[in-house]
Amino acid sequence: MFIEQFKQHISKFSTSPFLFIGSGFSRRYLGLPTWELLLMEICEDLKLAKPYNFYKSNADSKLPKVASLIGTEFNEVWWSSPDFEESRKQFELLAETKFSPLKFEVAKKINSMPDLISNEIVDKELKLLRKINIDGVITTNWDQLLENTFPDFNKFIGQEELIFSELYSIGEIYKIHGCSSKPNSLVITEEDYHNYEDRNAYLAAKLLTLFIENPIIFIGYSLDDRNIQSILKSIIKCLTKEKVEILKDRLIFCQWNPEPIEPTIIDSTILISDTVIPIKLIKLHDFIDLFTVLANNKRKLPIKILRQMKGMVYDFVKSNASRSKIYVTDNLEDLQNSHNAEFVYGVGLRDKFAEVGIKGIDLKDVLSDSITSRDWDPIKISQLCLPYLNGRYIPYFKHLKNAGFINEDGEIDEDIDVTEFSPEFIKKVNDVKLESFYPSASYVRKRNDINATYSSFRELKETENNLHILFYTPLLNIEKIDLEHLRQYLAEKIDLLNDSKYGTHFRKLICLYDYLTFKNHDS
Repeated sequence: MFIEQFKQHISKFSTSPFLFIGSGFSRRYLGLPTWELLLMEICEDLKLAKPYNFYKSNADSKLPKVASLIGTEFNEVWWSSPDFEESRKQFELLAETKFSPLKFEVAKKINSMPDLISNEIVDKELKLLRKINIDGVITTNWDQLLENTFPDFNKFIGQEELIFSELYSIGEIYKIHGCSSKPNSLVITEEDYHNYEDRNAYLAAKLLTLFIENPIIFIGYSLDDRNIQSILKSIIKCLTKEKVEILKDRLIFCQWNPEPIEPTIIDSTILISDTVIPIKLIKLHDFIDLFTVLANNKRKLPIKILRQMKGMVYDFVKSNASRSKIYVTDNLEDLQNSHNAEFVYGVGLRDKFAEVGIKGIDLKDVLSDSITSRDWDPIKISQLCLPYLNGRYIPYFKHLKNAGFINEDGEIDEDIDVTEFSPEFIKKVNDVKLESFYPSASYVRKRNDINATYSSFRELKETENNLHILFYTPLLNIEKIDLEHLRQYLAEKIDLLNDSKYGTHFRKLICLYDYLTFKNHDS
């Protein structure tokens, strides 16, 4: 099954993937035209005297040269025609070259395109896309779909920003062919491509670490795409043939099939400069399964926090006059007095933390909180804690309900716009049923006898020992369980959480209380 195969493949890497996004991505979600169709449309919009095919034939069908010919002729029209008076008012002071007017009109056209395409499959893909856990994105696209999809990511436009900026390789979008938000940055003409290729080696050196350390998933490109061939060619120049093996399994190409097919992932190769590069090839018709795996790819901290932490450490290490208020210490007393520190890096402090009780919220804390009252923010607990807890029995419903994430059916809506809620987490919560708390089958067979014997949880508690209370309570009819009596029992016996004999069953009973108290049962 593809989901399991792809999940296993991604789990081999210690880092999250980078996406390498091409024009097919924008066509799928924004309905943007192909590059040639865009040039044809813009040629009509610019009201030039000659038809598109005139420029195409004079450029020998080379699209960058077509753009250069159109741009050269349009430059004079733009500066003089009353049709572009409004454009001149907006852009006149920003015109840098004779091609600037063309780039401005192209950017304006892209920015004025309709909203996202909407259909059942695409809507589901986009909801999953917003939840995926990746380290960043590289793209040759000009539109602003990616930065709108990942608002917490930092954006770098063009080669120059990439080459001369401090990159942390986490929470970043690299728009290597420019962006419609900065029209002069667009790589569109023959001259732009020459300039781009002159600097390609510098860009490749900057990206090399990403290709060696992260899996790279290519979406929206064909295997023979000129842009991909150019980048890979430059990266390979930085590696010996023996070192090319490092890239094995890290390059993952998605090949879209127009006909409905089950997604598959196979070993394949791509030829770059007489070098055969091993790749993984994914064939698919839609991206639901692919994005589902990436959305379920767990991350210990939200991307925004990870980027901030990495940036502060980078600044501290690099600069003699760091802007970040960072403490690096192995002295606990110093750490406790560092009230102004924005970020603390402790060396050898783990055992000392344990001694004084400095720790994060773990599963036992959440279990205990379910039957007591602590001053916790339910939204923060729901988003930053519950999805990252490991264990079979987790009390989800108190904080999810108090935070407003549970609907009238007592479930999390699958399309909820909370990036920390992966599809896997939502399914795990929604799959919790009363039967989830039943004991083994041998006890379940006694359910009728148990309900005939005990008229209430209170009677069961007063009659039986702890083991039978833990096993029998989930089998009582719901109306026989007084939730306040159950809560009092759990609070009195809270030490059983750490008991080797009763611990698991006691956790299960706490989760049953949480389920009965905070999940809606009208359905």
